[in-house]
Amino acid sequence: MQTVEEYLTIEELSGRLKVKPKTIQNKMASGIFQKGVHYFSPKGLRPRFKWSAIQAWIEGTDAQEQAGGIPMARGYT
Repeated sequence: MQTVEEYLTIEELSGRLKVKPKTIQNKMASGIFQKGVHYFSPKGLRPRFKWSAIQAWIEGTDAQEQAGGIPMARGYT
């Protein structure tokens, strides 16, 4: 059985999603991928993406609810 790495670099995530690294960076800049929900920036390292949060985004489930966020009226997060 193959284990899946939970934390990925921009390059690793772009390879898994089959998009260019710039696409990932654009999603970060526009707020689609949110710091503290989809990715983290450990001291001294570049951003690391949490694969389970990215999967939740792909599948359309609310990653903030899974992370303990409070759902807001009209779907705002």
